[in-house]
Amino acid sequence: MRIQDMFERDINRDINGVVKVAQEDDASLEQELSEYVITRELSGHFATFFDAYERALDVPTDKIGVWISGFFGSGKSHFLKMLSYLLTNREVAGKNALDYFRGKFEDGMVAAKVDRCAHVPTESILFNVDNKAVGEKDADVLKRTFARVFYDHLGFYGEDLKLARLEQFMDSQGKTDAFRSAFERVNGECWLDARAEYDFFSDDVIAALVEADVMSGEEAQRWFDGSDRADFSIERLTDEIRDYAEARAAQSGGQFRLLFMVDEIGQFIGGDTNLMLNLQTIVEELGSKCSGRVWVMVTSQEAIDEVTTVAGNDFSKIQGRFNTRLSLSSSSADEVIKRRVLAKTPDATSLLAMQYGQSSAVLRNLFTFEGAVSDLHGYDGAEDFAETFPFADYQFTLMQKVMTELRKHGSSGKHLSSGERSMLSGFQEAAQRVEERDENALVPFWMFYDTVQTFLEGHIRRVINRAEEAAAAHEGLEPEDVPVLKLLFLLRWVDDVKLNVGNIVTLMTDDVRADRVALRERTQA
Repeated sequence: MRIQDMFERDINRDINGVVKVAQEDDASLEQELSEYVITRELSGHFATFFDAYERALDVPTDKIGVWISGFFGSGKSHFLKMLSYLLTNREVAGKNALDYFRGKFEDGMVAAKVDRCAHVPTESILFNVDNKAVGEKDADVLKRTFARVFYDHLGFYGEDLKLARLEQFMDSQGKTDAFRSAFERVNGECWLDARAEYDFFSDDVIAALVEADVMSGEEAQRWFDGSDRADFSIERLTDEIRDYAEARAAQSGGQFRLLFMVDEIGQFIGGDTNLMLNLQTIVEELGSKCSGRVWVMVTSQEAIDEVTTVAGNDFSKIQGRFNTRLSLSSSSADEVIKRRVLAKTPDATSLLAMQYGQSSAVLRNLFTFEGAVSDLHGYDGAEDFAETFPFADYQFTLMQKVMTELRKHGSSGKHLSSGERSMLSGFQEAAQRVEERDENALVPFWMFYDTVQTFLEGHIRRVINRAEEAAAAHEGLEPEDVPVLKLLFLLRWVDDVKLNVGNIVTLMTDDVRADRVALRERTQA
């Protein structure tokens, strides 16, 4: 059977290896929801979160902060996005988010809590803080950014807080439609399309404000000439958020939740004590004023105690506000890859189990490393072989280590992730390389070089490229030399396995029936 035909899902389909909170197209969202894997670790995090969140539906609380930490690729942005979909029960491709998660929660109690929370009227403001930041990165940037996303959510132009305030005032007077009609009549363009450049046609804006009876011509001119920053405060912003949440709760029978879901807050704050104090004040004010109706959920590469320690002041208050803390690791990357990329059809599973039965002695000996750490091994049995094929268990552990070391030693850009987001792409691409082969094929470890090479610095790639050119021209190298060179580079800083000839032969093995004696001779040469 061809390897391509073994997989439950098309191995050549597009898989979004890097989840972005701003990616909103239906095709991407449907794949993210339908293929989201709740690993053993994530199951515990969902349980912790929904325990706290559901309890607050019945008992008012000021502990409305959730801090989700984890390294690049640990899935924290994906987790935040999934929480956003679940809590708003968003409809994607004709199905509600809750329907995509049916059967994914093994714990019935957690599933029941998710179900209850998803039926509470909820609005989510999901954003990357760096993308939405307004103005200079000064002490007030977080305040302005929260204001921007809140006003954007209400339909106002949050990027310019002065204009957003004007639109908010018009809305409260019930004059929004009259102003927009007047502006389109005067200017010829729709207000929503033109408002980003409103200061280039002040005469048209003033004329429309006067015609809609929003204000007099003198007042409109003063508004244009004035600044709106002087009276803008966190207290006023949080009052407006509270009033909005209370009004929406009254409209929906008492229960309502507004969620600020902020990606990469830790990176944005860094060691800036002013930004940390800003965040602390916002969360404290929303906690004390809104009694659990408004939540702030953030992601960070670092745990909250690491960020507050770096900042240097006593931030015990903010640690108390972010009472729900979830620390994600990349330890379940293999589970995600096996279920999203490598899941097999029943026929393929049977065939591979039979193959393991026939070749178990060979396979047990095939992946034995000399002087390696104990968790580097081949297969645990027929079931594991069928799940993992055409890869071996050691490759999940070793590949994570390789990516970590490449980032650490500066041989890659910051986008190279050591978690499942890059691992997904890597294992999919390697499987595609052997998709035309049969059940005897194995993916040798050197093939992962081609996955990471796009992130490598130019001088690294040039060495390999020159070697490939020399091998093609038989100028001192042969084609079989290049994979060995790629392998040696991947494991350059990894000390989990000794790079002696025997171990290199094991890492180079690409077939169950491989002649190890011949392979050893070629590798030695």
